[in-house]
Amino acid sequence: MSFKTGKLTTGKILKAFRNRFGLTQKEVASAVGVSISNLSALENDKRNIGAELAGRFSVIYGVRVERLLFPNGLKELKGYKKLERLKSKLQDAA
Repeated sequence: MSFKTGKLTTGKILKAFRNRFGLTQKEVASAVGVSISNLSALENDKRNIGAELAGRFSVIYGVRVERLLFPNGLKELKGYKKLERLKSKLQDAA
């Protein structure tokens, strides 16, 4: 699946999968248990996805939950390098 250039977002991923499978917003909204307006807000990055809802989408689209929660990967998390340094310290202490 290809995405337009720029930073990936959860909304871009959700919309791309829905379009790829030829589903309407009504079909997907009904399947995951949200309103069409909420799905639209998710697809347009006006609403953040929660873990449970990400899980529902992951089942439908066959994608890992992590991909929806962290569309650019964990390394893009704020403070990632600091967390990695702490991880190394903990591993060294073990």
